[in-house]
Amino acid sequence: LMRLAGALGPRLKRLANAEADRPVNPHGPRKSVSSETTFDTDVADPHVLSATLRRLAESVSRRLKAEGIAGRTVTLKLKTPDFRLATRARSLADPTRLADRIHRVAVDLLAREPPGRAYRLIGVGVSELADSATADPADLVDAAGAKRAKAEAAMDAIRDRFGRAAVETGLTFDVPRRRS
Repeated sequence: LMRLAGALGPRLKRLANAEADRPVNPHGPRKSVSSETTFDTDVADPHVLSATLRRLAESVSRRLKAEGIAGRTVTLKLKTPDFRLATRARSLADPTRLADRIHRVAVDLLAREPPGRAYRLIGVGVSELADSATADPADLVDAAGAKRAKAEAAMDAIRDRFGRAAVETGLTFDVPRRRS
């Protein structure tokens, strides 16, 4: 390895053998919140991809709300059938913790990919975390955003009381849930 990589050889050997002297701190500050799923078969159907992104966005949103945080950058993760990984991200003007907003950004990022492309894995996450007090201010441009935020709060209350499957959006209603 030293002949091939020179002075970097010993370090590469240690890394390949999972030998590291850098301490791991599992209690450090969280940098992102994400959720992803691997499909049983490759999926190209935009409706199924969008519905899956909605479910993943709801999972991310639920965790953000539970921890009292929000994120400013939404990241879409895609893996193709040949295992090529692509990530796309967009930073928002203000942090969000709303599933609706996370989903809308993720779907917009997905729409920029070539049509008809199939994916083996899809995921969504948020980063640039901040306190939820700064999240989702009223938007003069998107007047319907406040209504969607109120609807999401009502859905959260129903789910808290009756379980996550108690209420679903129309988008996710007819797409089967993946059992983990």
